[in-house]
Amino acid sequence: MGSLYLIVTLACAGLLLLFLLRPGAARPMVVWGLSALLPLLAAMVVALNHR
Repeated sequence: MGSLYLIVTLACAGLLLLFLLRPGAARPMVVWGLSALLPLLAAMVVALNHR
């Protein structure tokens, strides 16, 4: 389960990087939402891998 969250976290980070490299490609709330989701996903990866 932890590896699934790791894949989702990396996909989210890649999508955020893509949006940040191409200004105007996404709405500001999408970028804000992705950046707010990253710490939560990273915490879930750590919590699920250290059980």
